[in-house]
Amino acid sequence: MAHAEINGAKLYYSDVGTGATTLFFVHGLAFDGHMFDPQIEHFKHHYRCISLDLRGHGQSELTEGGYEMDAMSSDAANLIRTLACGPCHFVGWSIGGFMGMRIAIREPELVKSLTLIGTAAIDGRKETDFGFKLVPPLGRLFGMGAITGSLMSSMFAKAFLKDPARAEIREEWRKRFRAGRGLGVSRAAAGVIAQKPIQSELGGITAPTLMIRGEFDGVVSLAHTERTVKGISGAQFVSVKRAGHACTIEEPEQTARALDTFLKAVS
Repeated sequence: MAHAEINGAKLYYSDVGTGATTLFFVHGLAFDGHMFDPQIEHFKHHYRCISLDLRGHGQSELTEGGYEMDAMSSDAANLIRTLACGPCHFVGWSIGGFMGMRIAIREPELVKSLTLIGTAAIDGRKETDFGFKLVPPLGRLFGMGAITGSLMSSMFAKAFLKDPARAEIREEWRKRFRAGRGLGVSRAAAGVIAQKPIQSELGGITAPTLMIRGEFDGVVSLAHTERTVKGISGAQFVSVKRAGHACTIEEPEQTARALDTFLKAVS
């Protein structure tokens, strides 16, 4: 992976494909850029595909600060500028979607289109009662091993967790979670909990927008997803069948098809 110094942190990213237009992928809490590997494989022949590892995740540097949503949004925006790949098709999953909405509102010149996956414009202080508030102290004190089991059960639908044919990819992500840096995840989780709600700002998003949500997403409710879609003028919504929160991994082909249809329509 290549890296760049952004806002005082060494951030790593993959950069494949030779298309004139860029797909810019940003993952969410506890994952890394590899969660988009199936989609990048699908699109790399027609687009330049960049996938960022957030600070404290994957190969990117673990820093003391910079995990607030505005700060992490600035990381992504500044990498887009550094790589001269804007305006790009921004694809954000979970907190990556939080970041995408902020960039589309405040720096619209960087965003050609916006795809939000498993996310919503919510007030994190009210919408994290599913146990998320335990992530910062547990990750900080005991590392990722203490929360890997709960992450697996909350991120993936039962169809994925019980399917013998997907045991290999399931084990790969179990290992990735356990090998993750608890401090980075806990700091990012605290940033999510402290985030400022932006529901009232959604009218400022002018880029064409697609919302993708797993049918059985247990992290972001359907009600909050629909509320976010209604807040963005002209936004489209696609439900990925049989998937939970991490639909890019659980149902990669469905997710790629939804994104492909959207991109062809807005190009």
